[in-house]
This record gives sequence, structure tokens and C-alpha cells, in this order.
Amino acid sequence: MEAHQLEYRGYVIHPLLVSETEGRYESGYEISKHGKVVRTRANVFPGSFYRSAALTNSIEHAKLEIDSLVTAYGDLE
Repeated sequence: MEAHQLEYRGYVIHPLLVSETEGRYESGYEISKHGKVVRTRANVFPGSFYRSAALTNSIEHAKLEIDSLVTAYGDLE
């Protein structure tokens, strides 16, 4: 799985990975809407020894945050 942008519920998720020493990857992501960054997170717990697992973790955490944003603030148009 490559790091790429994907759309979810009208937001764009851009997974971010930080490679730690000893081959460990830390998850992270940037969420934007209409070209404006809404949230950025880095070093999301837990990290992973596999890049694909860290990317999946980044995406799933971002989707949870988007779900929370939509629940709390509506569509933010």
C-alpha cells in the first residue's frame, strides 16, 4: 500500500509516515476540506514495524476523526 490521498465523507486524507530508528514506522495524517487543512496528527500510537500497517492505521484514525468532526460540526460547508 502506497501513501496517497483518499477522499472520505467530503474530506481528503493524506497519510503521513515518519520512519523511526530500527525500522519502526509512526502513523500520522493530514485532513483537509476544500484545499484547507483541518487537522494534522503525527506519531499516532501505536507505531508499527510494517509500512503497510502504519498506513492503514493512519487512514483508520483519520476516518475516526472525520466521523467525530461530522458528528460535532455537521458538514462544515
